[in-house]
Amino acid sequence: MVFITDVGVSFLFALPILVSNAVPAILGGGYPVDGYKVLKDGKRMLGDHKTIWGLFYGILSGFLIGLIVSILAKDFLMDNYGINYPFWIGAIMGFGTNFGDMFGSFVKRRIKIKSGGSFPVFDQLGYILFGLLWSWPVFGSLPWEFWLSLLVFAPLLHITSNVFAYSIKAKDVPW
Repeated sequence: MVFITDVGVSFLFALPILVSNAVPAILGGGYPVDGYKVLKDGKRMLGDHKTIWGLFYGILSGFLIGLIVSILAKDFLMDNYGINYPFWIGAIMGFGTNFGDMFGSFVKRRIKIKSGGSFPVFDQLGYILFGLLWSWPVFGSLPWEFWLSLLVFAPLLHITSNVFAYSIKAKDVPW
């Protein structure tokens, strides 16, 4: 029962990361972040799927979810886990999440995976790792249960949501 509680609390803690990763696919679009720039290797820097609006809404959604978590669960996180959850941390997590996603796209272009194509493992873990990495200076080390539950269950949630998005034709690929 303790592990289930730890999974729930780690997802509450990381909710800005999880939401910030999903929102750009729903609300994004428009001008690409890379400005259509092609590098010396002849490939786009990021691709059409990383847009200014997606980045904006990804960071904004992270901030808003972080604000909600800080209002509703700040005392719970501090009293039970010793985690001070500032209201602005969601924006930092959202930036890290979206930076990680853009980094993954950059690497994909270099290894010849087309825009929107699948990059197993990194697609499922990169966003959560970068979101946590950017929040590290604020939180320091997290309990090992947080890492374990996020690294096991976040990819499963990511795959499930992508398969659903593919089934309703909101994504081009299921993974």
